[in-house]
Amino acid sequence: MRLAQISKRVWPLRVAYGILLLTACTTPTPAPPLAFPTSAPPTLALTSGATSAPTPTPPAIPTPGPRTFTIGLAAAPGTLDPAQATDESALLITRHLYEGLTAYEPGTTRVISALALSWDIGADGLTWTFHLRPDVRFSDRTPFTAQIAAANFERWLDRTPPGEYMFWRYMFGGFAGEADENGDPISLLAAVDAPDDLTLTLTLRRPDAALPATLAMPSFAMVNPAAFEGDKSFGGQNGASAGTGPFVLREWTSEGMLHLTRNPDYWGQPARPDELIFKIIPDDTQRLLALQVGEIEGMAHLNPKDYAAVTADPGLRVDFDPALSVLYLGFNQAHAPWSNLDCRLAVAHALNKPRYVQELFPADTDVAPAMQPPAVWGFDASPADRAHDPELARQHWAACVPAIGQRNVPDQITLYVPPVERSYLPYPGALGAAIQSDLASTGITVTVASPEWQLWLPDVYAGRADLFLLGWTGVNGDPDSFLCPLFCGTGASFNSDEQGNPLPPDLELAVRLASARAAPDAAQRDALYAQAHARIFDAVPAIPLAYRKTAWAYRANVTGNVPSPIEDVFFNLTFAP
Repeated sequence: MRLAQISKRVWPLRVAYGILLLTACTTPTPAPPLAFPTSAPPTLALTSGATSAPTPTPPAIPTPGPRTFTIGLAAAPGTLDPAQATDESALLITRHLYEGLTAYEPGTTRVISALALSWDIGADGLTWTFHLRPDVRFSDRTPFTAQIAAANFERWLDRTPPGEYMFWRYMFGGFAGEADENGDPISLLAAVDAPDDLTLTLTLRRPDAALPATLAMPSFAMVNPAAFEGDKSFGGQNGASAGTGPFVLREWTSEGMLHLTRNPDYWGQPARPDELIFKIIPDDTQRLLALQVGEIEGMAHLNPKDYAAVTADPGLRVDFDPALSVLYLGFNQAHAPWSNLDCRLAVAHALNKPRYVQELFPADTDVAPAMQPPAVWGFDASPADRAHDPELARQHWAACVPAIGQRNVPDQITLYVPPVERSYLPYPGALGAAIQSDLASTGITVTVASPEWQLWLPDVYAGRADLFLLGWTGVNGDPDSFLCPLFCGTGASFNSDEQGNPLPPDLELAVRLASARAAPDAAQRDALYAQAHARIFDAVPAIPLAYRKTAWAYRANVTGNVPSPIEDVFFNLTFAP
């Protein structure tokens, strides 16, 4: 929201997560698309869309030797330096080599201990003391200490060696030496100290209760400084890995294969696979064929058109990661008539969300009753979602128009629809047409606009859209990363007139969200987010439409996978007997 700013550090983003990383905290660029068809469907009924089933895959024949699992990925990692990793493959693979102070509980977005056994928060909410796990070593046998942890934070803050460090900017707001227009430092981190080998102290410039969730992100994993200080090739094919994770990198070949082996000195429960291989197969069809013939045991980015074929094959199965994104319809409340609640309620009751999800999305999609997905803690879908009710929509519209004055209702209301598919919106044109039709049936006439993508977001920011379809993806599994970027009064509300004059945020909602970010107590945060969701429901600043899950395909005899909204890890994979 390019609005009266309540907080200076708010960053949108699943890269991992499926998310496209942003470089500025005021631009909510949606996630890059998965491999969906580029053309709009011929009709609304698309749910099956599957190709004819191939010959059933024969069951795998057990082979002697070490337990080796091969995972097919669509693209090679850009780097294996976790601090510089931004693409999905890099974030996935580095998670197996490196660890942070905290981690995500398997299958959830809740934070658990990792390299830090516990942590304390000072009374001011600014001082965080992390008590580190003893007897942890990097894969090169170097002991992990608080001094090494501090060196990692100093590296990120100082950008040494030079690099983008995009997730640091994304989550911490900036780097050492950078200041805002008032000359105040913009980085969330003010200081780092290691008073002894097992104690690390971080001092923040403003309270941020989401810090443990942020530190669980793979970008903030601990690396032996000897690797990034002395090896210019660190992160590349010829660079060494120096992490504390359950695997070590054995080989990264020029043919697009990364070979990991189990870390024999891992401090925690040993990984079940002896070897983990990531094989790069860019083509969706070829990747699925490799799975069918047993060349790989699992694959990312299963195309929705193949869901039915894989499900029907007794030798394969589909696992869905819970959604970490939301598709929503936004209002520009700087434009009449959307400052009026009845007008927004008219739209809310006009939309037939269940029909959209059933007929315009793959089978991996659920109707969204709230502005964050259920997998993110703090989710609250009470009261129940508003029903599709054209008559009630007409009543609200009839109450809205006299309240604002007929002359203030524009002759042309513009609905901005993305011109290209997004991961959360596979058929934007078809959905735009369906929304246009539902609004017309209640007396609301809109014109669909789909300028080319390079102009689309700038147009919306410049206040040229009245309504718009957009998606939002969380980054650290904390509700703050979903709700505050949209509703705290920063650069993502789109409530601007065509002269760039922003409206202030909904202060009641913004204050609750700011309080939730600062509250150190989890139960208190839960209660504040429940209040925030209730306020979003009552005020209707946006209408959540759909949540899309991410599909992985596996051989049917592979067990141990835990679908996760925020990370996919293969520590516990094994073969069924």
